[in-house]
Amino acid sequence: MILFLIYYYMLMGLVGSGLINMIDPMDVEQKIVGFKQNTKKASNMHLIQEYGIKVKKELPLVNAFVCEDNADTAAFHTLAEDEEVEFIEDDYVGTTQALSPTHVDLIQGQQMIPWGVKKIRAHEIWKAFDGEGVRVGVIDTGVDRSHPDLKDNIKDVYGVLDCKNIDDDNGHGTHVSGIIAALNNDIGVVGVAPNAQIYSVKAFDNQGRGRVSDVIEALQWCIDKKVHVVNMSFGFNMQSIALKKAIKAADQNNIVLVAAAGNSGKDNSVMYPAKYPEVIAVAASDKNDNAASFSSSGPEVNIIAPGVDIPSTYIKGSYRSMSGTSMATPHVVGTIALVSSVKKLSAQKVKELILSSAKDIGLPKKTQGQGQLDAYKAVANIRRLYCEQIG
Repeated sequence: MILFLIYYYMLMGLVGSGLINMIDPMDVEQKIVGFKQNTKKASNMHLIQEYGIKVKKELPLVNAFVCEDNADTAAFHTLAEDEEVEFIEDDYVGTTQALSPTHVDLIQGQQMIPWGVKKIRAHEIWKAFDGEGVRVGVIDTGVDRSHPDLKDNIKDVYGVLDCKNIDDDNGHGTHVSGIIAALNNDIGVVGVAPNAQIYSVKAFDNQGRGRVSDVIEALQWCIDKKVHVVNMSFGFNMQSIALKKAIKAADQNNIVLVAAAGNSGKDNSVMYPAKYPEVIAVAASDKNDNAASFSSSGPEVNIIAPGVDIPSTYIKGSYRSMSGTSMATPHVVGTIALVSSVKKLSAQKVKELILSSAKDIGLPKKTQGQGQLDAYKAVANIRRLYCEQIG
C-alpha cells in the first residue's frame, strides 16, 4: 500500500514538490516476529528471509525481529506455523499521555517549587536526601540537553527512532525530566529529586508517537545503563506479547518500572504498560486531591499523584505547564529516586514501600489505588525500617 501511494504521488508530481516530502514512518506497517527461548539469532533471521520477509532490526531483549509488513499475509501466516516461532504481532503505535502545554509565568531570578512537589512533601527531604547517585531512565521524546535547569543532571542520552534523532522536538520528554530532576538552583522550577541522574532515551517522535519495538529497544538501553527506575509516561491501547516480555526482562533486572495509567477518563481503561503487574500504574490528581477528569481508572491503578497544571522545564530553555497522567508518573519516579538515595533496595521492596506510604484521600480504589503519593512518608518509613543500616 505504501509503495502504491509513493508511485501515485510521483505520477501526480507531488513528491519533491514540497506538498509531500516523505511518508510518515508511523504510517508504515511493521510486525514483530518473536522466537522461542534458546533459538539462535542467525537461524531465526534466515528463516524469516526464506519467506521473502524483510528484517528491519533485531530485538534481542525479547528474542524477536522487527519486519516490514509487505502485505503478503500468506507469508506471515505460514511463518507463524513454524515450531520455532512463538508469536507474530503488529508493531503497535502508542502515544505520550499529556494534554497541550500552556505558558507559565516565572519570576526572573527566583525559583518556584511546583505545587505537586509540595503536595507530596518532597521539598521537606532535600537537606538530607535529594536523589544523589540514582540513575533514572526516561523513555520519551528526548530531552533539551542544554536547558539551564536540567543540563547538569543529564548524564546520558540515546535515540532508537529510525531518524536517530536524540533531541526533544516535542517538549514532553523535557517536561517529564524536569518534574523528576530539575535543579535546585535560583531559577525556574525544581524537581522532586533535584540531584537524580537523567538517562534520556528518545523513543517517541515530535508528535509524541512511538512503537512497541522502540520502547523495547529503549528498555534494553536502560538495562545496559543499569538505571534504577524507568519513567514511562506513555501508553498503548493494545496488548503486546513483545512488550510484556520486555517489561518482565526489565523487572528481572531489578529496575523499578512506573507508567502513566492513561488519559481516557474512563473506567477500566488503564493502558499498557501500566496495566502489567510488574509496573506501578499512576493516576492523576489536582490541587484539591480530586481525581483529574481525564485520569483513567481501573483495578490496575496502584497510586495517584499530582498531574494537573504542573509547571516544568520545556524545550528551548523555556518552561510550560502541562496536565496528564504523564505528569503524575514522574512525581512517583522522583520519589523512588529519593527513596533509593537513602538505601538501595530491590525493585519489589521499593514498590512495596512507595505504595504502603501512600495516603488514602477517600477516592475509590480503582481511582486512587493505595492513595496519594507521599514522598516524605516513604523516606521516613525507609529510615525507620533500616535505621540500623543508615543510622
